[in-house]
Amino acid sequence: WNLIQRQQRIPAHRAPSSRAAEFPRAAMTTTTPNASAVGTGETRYWLTESEKISLVEAQAYEQGTAVAQIFSGIFFTGVAGWLTVSNGTRLAFVQRAALEKRLTTCCFLSTYVAFFSCFFNYFQLTAVDDLVLPDPSGSKNYTLDLARPFEWIMTCPLMQLSLVLMGGAKLPEHRRYLMPAFSAVILVLGTVGAFLGAEIFAIKAVCWVLSCMIFGVMVYFNRMQIIEYSNNQEGLTSGDSEFRKATILLIATWSPFPAWYLVSPEGLAILDDVLLIQVGWAFLNMVAKFSFIFYVQRIKDMYCNRLKTKRELMPAKYHYNGGGTRHGAVSPPMMDENYAGMLPGMANGGGYITAAELEAEELAKKKAQLSAVVVETMNFLGMAQHTDRFLKLLDSANMTSIFEVERLTKDQCQELQLPFELVSALQRRLRVWKLEMVDDAEMGLDKGEEFYIKKGADMAPMDGMEGMLPGMFPMFDPHIGE
Repeated sequence: WNLIQRQQRIPAHRAPSSRAAEFPRAAMTTTTPNASAVGTGETRYWLTESEKISLVEAQAYEQGTAVAQIFSGIFFTGVAGWLTVSNGTRLAFVQRAALEKRLTTCCFLSTYVAFFSCFFNYFQLTAVDDLVLPDPSGSKNYTLDLARPFEWIMTCPLMQLSLVLMGGAKLPEHRRYLMPAFSAVILVLGTVGAFLGAEIFAIKAVCWVLSCMIFGVMVYFNRMQIIEYSNNQEGLTSGDSEFRKATILLIATWSPFPAWYLVSPEGLAILDDVLLIQVGWAFLNMVAKFSFIFYVQRIKDMYCNRLKTKRELMPAKYHYNGGGTRHGAVSPPMMDENYAGMLPGMANGGGYITAAELEAEELAKKKAQLSAVVVETMNFLGMAQHTDRFLKLLDSANMTSIFEVERLTKDQCQELQLPFELVSALQRRLRVWKLEMVDDAEMGLDKGEEFYIKKGADMAPMDGMEGMLPGMFPMFDPHIGE
């Protein structure tokens, strides 16, 4: 119709030539401002054969351009996805990686969510994705932008995938496929219900009910992930971990979508104001994605700050060089058959570390972990200026590790003259710290080192090598052979 409006039009009251062809009345009629001037209240326009040919060619040009653009967009999207998969780390390894790596991957996924949303929102400005949904009553039709459900199908599964990767190895690996599949099926059912159910209400009703049921199953598995991640310490209604808060945020921002779908023309058409419907969809979409993206980024930033504090307070690993000088960096053991089974940092180039020194180092490590949690807790309470005083009180009470602080009761705090309010806040923070700051791989390394330290301390010392752990022979000592 816009193309017709741009053509030279000849009013019907002028005598048409033999070369003129009349367009269909339904397509070529428009209401005139002054109906009495024509008599029928309508004016029909006539186009010549050359104008008709030009109009058809213009329509074919626009259709061909649209097809070419759609094909190019699909092709380059596929290439971008292939490059991402080929050059990125496999998700199976990411899920078992350290939390810092997993959070970084989640932020990359959030970047893809933002890019896809940007592209499809700009695409909605075109008329290529417009789909007219007929009204069974025939009173009013509604134009659906297909780019909107396509945007959600491309982005919402990535948000569920972010939660699974954030949960790490504590969650089953099949959740990487199951949770995104749930969200994709829900969105596909909504799109099918809006398209095929426009004339058959039963199809729309069945699709909406099925999508709501699948949404409930998805929420159930989100709850299971909270329980699995926290080792049965948290649930949907209780807990303080960032993983639980991110899951609750996602569920809360997704819940209004089925209700808004129901009242929109795609559902029961309770609301027919096009502006209100479009603004509602845009508002829900921005709230859901912006809040999740910014919260995941906040989790990553907070974790990096905690990790920096933890590393600054953590004692350095010690080893000796050839001259017996101690350094604060870890060096790999010498690759020699006489030194098989040594732990990293236990010997290097002629020195050794005794079991007593390793035990002292382990104690310093535990104190550093406790200090890091105390610093973070006091900052949250707005009492950073009293951090040193609280640490001195804990040290005076012989509280040297987070495990000892966790077991403190109110009566014990009164007996040791420790402020119970600060201790209880510290204990609450410790529960979150153990979930978010300790990885399974790191815990395995710590347990292995502690096992061999105790094993070496319990073994009887060899002649001339009292206090040394197995395999810790000084290098280049001519008396070793003897």
